[in-house]
Amino acid sequence: MRWEDCLEYKVKKVRENPEQAKALFELANKRLESINKRRKDEYSQFLIESYYEVIKELISSLLSIHGFKSYSHECLVSFIKEYYPAALEDYQLHFLDSMRKLRSDIQYRGADVADDYLERNLSTIEGVIKILNSIVKKELF
Repeated sequence: MRWEDCLEYKVKKVRENPEQAKALFELANKRLESINKRRKDEYSQFLIESYYEVIKELISSLLSIHGFKSYSHECLVSFIKEYYPAALEDYQLHFLDSMRKLRSDIQYRGADVADDYLERNLSTIEGVIKILNSIVKKELF
């Protein structure tokens, strides 16, 4: 989805909110810490949902910094493409969109995940989180 379409239908311009951005940043990092503590004993579906939430919270933090509120997970990726075009590689952006769809399938349809999904994709997930974390830190601190 194009950012312009998001602005028209699924994103609202609000006041810039650095305090909310910090709170979301801290929540994302607490969630990541929780994932790391339970990763060996958790079902893949729950870990994928949790990793997705970390990414969503980091992007939502950036939205707050810029004064936006998104009502669409699809628009989170559009925001990154528009405001931070050099931050993520195309394969990472495509992966985020596929992760969004997978998370939705898990949450709303009870979809199962291949046993090796995290093993195959963990470096991409961690790479995206590291990049987004770095961007938020630069913007906030």
